[in-house]
Amino acid sequence: MLAKPKMERKKKLRIAMLIEAWKPIWAGGQVHVWELCKRLVNDYNCEVDLFVMDLKDNCPDKKKNDCNYPKQESHFNNKLNIFRIGKQCQPYFSHRLKWCWRVIKLIKNKHKKKKYDLIHAHANLPGLPGKILSKKLNIPLVYTVHGCGLKAITDMYGKSLKSKILYFTENILQTKIRYNSEITVDSSFLKYKNINNNIQVIPNGVDIEKYDEVKAKKSDKFKIIFVGRIHPQKGLTYLLDALNIIKNGNPLNLKNVEVHIIGSGELERRLKQKSQVLGLNEIIKFRGKIYGEELIREYKSAHLFVLPSLYEGQPLTLLEAWAAKLPVIVTDVGGNKDFIINDENGYIIPAKNVKELAQTLLKVINNKNLKNMGEKGYKLVKENYTWDKMVEKVFDVYIKTMVS
Repeated sequence: MLAKPKMERKKKLRIAMLIEAWKPIWAGGQVHVWELCKRLVNDYNCEVDLFVMDLKDNCPDKKKNDCNYPKQESHFNNKLNIFRIGKQCQPYFSHRLKWCWRVIKLIKNKHKKKKYDLIHAHANLPGLPGKILSKKLNIPLVYTVHGCGLKAITDMYGKSLKSKILYFTENILQTKIRYNSEITVDSSFLKYKNINNNIQVIPNGVDIEKYDEVKAKKSDKFKIIFVGRIHPQKGLTYLLDALNIIKNGNPLNLKNVEVHIIGSGELERRLKQKSQVLGLNEIIKFRGKIYGEELIREYKSAHLFVLPSLYEGQPLTLLEAWAAKLPVIVTDVGGNKDFIINDENGYIIPAKNVKELAQTLLKVINNKNLKNMGEKGYKLVKENYTWDKMVEKVFDVYIKTMVS
C-alpha cells in the first residue's frame, strides 16, 4: 500500500468532477470515476460534485418510469453529489457542446458558495469546459485520458468528415491544451507529442475482494466471454470472422464452444445479422447489459476472455477477467502490452488480424493448462492493480498540482 499524502486530512478538498456520459452508459470510464469519487469522499476527506449529461435510456425492456434518472443524486452523507445537466438527450456532438456551455454556467454559480479547490475533467470533451473554468475561476485543472483513439479513427471511419472532426477534436483536447496536470491510464499515450509535461500514468484497478466472494460453476461448454460496448472500437466483427474461419476449417472445433457477448451498442443489430449470415447463431449469444455480482458470475463461469479491440486505453475488463482467473486474448493496442506475457497469463495479437485471432482461439480451446494461466493473471492484478492504489496516486497528483 502506498503511503497516503501528509496533507490529506488537513484540508477538505472540494472537487468539481466532469465526465460526459453516465448512466445509462456504464463502461470503463464511468466505473473508474465512480470508484475514484467513492474513495475520495470516504478515505480522503473530500467533497465531490460530479457533473454529467442527462442521457436518454432507450431501455426497451423497462417501464418508461424506470428509464428516467434523477437530476441530482447524493451519496455518502451528501459528500458526493451527481448533477445531470440539461434536458434528456442522446450523446450527439451538438448536445455535448450545449452541455459544455451549461456546465460552465452551473459550476461558476456553485463556485461562489462552494469555492472549489480543483477541477478534474475526464476525456474527452470535458477538457474544454474544464480549461475555461480553470481560467475564469483561477483554480487548477487535472485532466484524465481514458484511451487515445487517434491511430484508430481512420480505421473505423475512413477519411469521412466525421473522421476528420473526431481526429481534430480528440487531438486538440488530449495533446494541445495545457493542463495543470494530465493523467493517462495507459503508457502508450506517452508516444504522442504533447504540450503537457510530466504526464502521470495511473492504470485502472479492480475490487478483487468482490470477485473472491462470488462463487460460480464453470459452464459445461467451453465459454468464451466478451464484455464491453458493441461499438466499432471493440473489433467484434473480426471475432465473428475468426470464428467463421474455424467453422469452415472444421465445424467440430466449435462443437462444444459458446461465445457470450455481454453489452450493447450501435453495432448490435448488424452483428446479429452477420452472425446469422455466417451460420454462427448456435455459437454466439448476445446477452445484453449485465452488472454487479451477475457479471462476476458470468466471468467466473467462462473459460476465456477475448477483447479484439482496434484501440483501448487500459481496459478495465482485462483486469476484471484476471480477477476472475481467466486466461485472455487481447489485441496489441493501448496499454495491453504492459500486462500480457504470451503463453504466461494470456495472448496478445495484432489488431484486425483475423487469421491470427482464429489460430489463437483454436490454441486456447485445445489448451489443457488454462487454470495456471488464469492464476498468473489473478496474481498480477491482486498485487498491482486495485482501486485503492489508483486513488492514492490520483490524490497525490491533486496535492502536487495544488502546491505547484
